[in-house]
Formats: sequence, C-alpha cells, structure tokens
Amino acid sequence: MAIMRVKKINLTDQVYSQLKRSLLTGEWTEGTRIPSENTLCKEFSVSRVVVREALQMLRAEKLIVTRHGMGTFAANPGNFLPTNQVFNLSEESYRNFLDFRNAVEIAAVKLGSKRATEADYRRMEECLQEMSDAEDDNDRYNLADYNFHYAVVLASHNDMLIQAMAANEASIISIFTAMNAVPDSRSFAVPSHRMIMENIKSGEVSKVVAAYRDMGKYNLTRLNRFFRKEEAENRDKESAIG
Repeated sequence: MAIMRVKKINLTDQVYSQLKRSLLTGEWTEGTRIPSENTLCKEFSVSRVVVREALQMLRAEKLIVTRHGMGTFAANPGNFLPTNQVFNLSEESYRNFLDFRNAVEIAAVKLGSKRATEADYRRMEECLQEMSDAEDDNDRYNLADYNFHYAVVLASHNDMLIQAMAANEASIISIFTAMNAVPDSRSFAVPSHRMIMENIKSGEVSKVVAAYRDMGKYNLTRLNRFFRKEEAENRDKESAIG
C-alpha cells in the first residue's frame, strides 16, 4: 500500500480563508460590521485564539479595521495607500459633527420619510449623479456630498432644520473635504448615500438610523490613524504644566 503524507489542517488558515472570501466577494461590503469574536467562534466551532489569529491576518492586509468600543468592520485597503494629502480633521471635530447629524439630519430623515415629494428624491438623485461625475474635481465632489445631505434635510420640509443645516454648510463641507482626502474614499460614499435615499423612500427609517450609526462608528475606526492629534497633545501639555 502506498502511503501518502497526511497534511496538517491549520484551523486559523481555514477561518482566515473563509472570512477573506466573504470580504473579497462583496458579501461583506466596506463598512459592514463583522460578527463578534464570540459569534465567529460559535459559527466555525473553533477557539477564540484561532479567530483572533485569523482576524489579525486580515487586519494586517487592511481588509478589516478594528477599534475598541466600535467593533470590527470590512475595510478598503485603498484607504491606506501612501498619499501627499494632509488630513486636517481632529476626532473631536468629527464627533461634534456626528452630534449635529444626530440632532438635525436624523430628525429630518424621520420627517422626510412621511413628507418627501418626488421633487425631493429627484434632487437627491441629482446630487448622487454629481458626486459620480465629479471624478478628480475634489471641490465639486465635496459640494455635491454636502448638497446630498442638504437635500435629505430639505425633504423634511421643516424650516428650522433646514436653516440649521444651511448655517453649518461651511463647517460640514470642511469635514467632508478632510474625509474625502483619504485615498480611495469615494468608492464607499455613493453606494452608502444611495442606500440612505432608497430607505427614506421606502419608509424604512430604522435602517437609515442604523446606517448613519454604523457609518459613524466605521469612520471613527478607519480614520483613527489619520485624525489630527494636536488637540490631545495640547491637553497633555496643559496637564504637564498644571
């Protein structure tokens, strides 16, 4: 009888391969929250050590990003390519923007799901098309990005929400400009914005709220390495002086 060498089965490699397949085939698109380690352990019937090693391999390839308190998300490796662009945004400023979005845009979404007209949806669609057509024109793209969110607020037909959004136009565009300076950022933006519009149109407000929440956590996670650190450094200096 001819004896064939038995190959050792590496559990980490198997888990890694299956997770990577889900990422590369688009089953988990950019920004999708990856199941928790406990969930993955149960699904694969393996130990936490195996799952952690597999996730670390994916993290090293920039296919996922993780941040404590936020979770693990499917990522775009293109975000981490070398660039000469300066990322001029602090985490504190971005968190302030999320607070504003929760106060104004989420409220507008809830109203817009009941009040939006066909003209409102045409306006959103035009903004999405403008974002797609902007190509390498960053100023045009960032303005179109703002105009999409402004169109969402306009669809609420609430004058105070609309005035709040308009009053903060420059600040919001400044934040979008910084975020969109990250390499290959645009591949994520248009599909996620279209999903928001479609869910408002179908009245699925809970999906829009969840999408905004997860988008915020994903951005806090993927942009963590880019955030301007000077505010934290200043606080450290003040503490040292005190």
